[in-house]
Amino acid sequence: MEFTQEPIPEIRSERSIGMHGPETPFRHWKVMRDYIAGILHRNHYQDLISYNTTVEHVEKTGDEWKVVLRKEGKKQDYWWSETFDAVVVASGHYWVPYIPAVEGLEQFEKTRPGSVVHSKHFRGRDSFHGKRVVVVGASVSAADIAVDLVDTAKSPIHCVTIGHTTNVFFGDTAFDHPKIQQHPSIAKVVNRTVHFIDGTSVADVDHIIFGTGYSWTLPFLPSLPVRNNRVPGLYQHIVWQKDPTLLFVGAVGAGLTFKIFEWQAVYAARILAGRATVPSQEEMQRWEDERIQTHGDGPKFSVVFPDFEDYFEAVRELAGEGEPGVGRKLPKFRREWFRNFIEGTELRKGLWRRWNAKAKADLEKDGVKARL
Repeated sequence: MEFTQEPIPEIRSERSIGMHGPETPFRHWKVMRDYIAGILHRNHYQDLISYNTTVEHVEKTGDEWKVVLRKEGKKQDYWWSETFDAVVVASGHYWVPYIPAVEGLEQFEKTRPGSVVHSKHFRGRDSFHGKRVVVVGASVSAADIAVDLVDTAKSPIHCVTIGHTTNVFFGDTAFDHPKIQQHPSIAKVVNRTVHFIDGTSVADVDHIIFGTGYSWTLPFLPSLPVRNNRVPGLYQHIVWQKDPTLLFVGAVGAGLTFKIFEWQAVYAARILAGRATVPSQEEMQRWEDERIQTHGDGPKFSVVFPDFEDYFEAVRELAGEGEPGVGRKLPKFRREWFRNFIEGTELRKGLWRRWNAKAKADLEKDGVKARL
């Protein structure tokens, strides 16, 4: 989902073409990296950015925001503070791995350093050649990892999926592979044996890989509470109700990256430029209360799918047209964006189905040969 005025390059890898055909919508991560870098570097925008700088603390003092910054040096770190009229938090919420508490897991890792891995740190199948692996998680990261390991790690790949909610887009198609065995939650880990809540177990486990998502945290903003893996008090996932000089971009899930960031950024920029207004405190609180009623007070609060059009149009209306010739104009939501999104997920599921069918056919063929 590209930005409206910056198309993603039509550069397709041979691997992606081989999997999804010549019109594959997927791009290699390097293409996406260069795409984002190209946007930042045009018109010398990079000169306005301080790289390799950590935001350590943010607090409101009077009418200004005091920001404490740190830059790492070879011999010492450099700390300083600056003041700003406003702060936009665009740090995302997919950077602190969540690993559930499991009895015996810490000891398992201590005795075998590197044996516990989160999907954030997964770098391919090579490290798991011939290893017995348990993958925890029922969403897309766990699915991708499990499928990636079926012909490398010891068979079967043991996946903890039973009783867990699958990804709303992809379902459990990937786990229907003949070299994947599904299990319920882990009860405990004893030495190298993983025990499940149904009384079954897997012995001689080499690695446990967690594809269990992320914890939303704002360590640099201690005055802002994080509750139930979301930030309370954000109107339209953008404006902090208590102080509209604190805004968020990207505080959503399943929202058509990167396009949704563009809509949010335009509204935030227009607020700060005085070209868009913020509703009353009562109206903003009413929006949050109503969303809690329909989506709950947890992670699903921030999920935009499947209401893309409603959300995009609401933000576009709030942002307004802007002054003539100033800023970018947000177009009306086009339903083909939603169709393209769905078609992309179906391509992925179709690939998994083909791989599953081929693997089952190969196993049946091998079984016939063995009987002969």
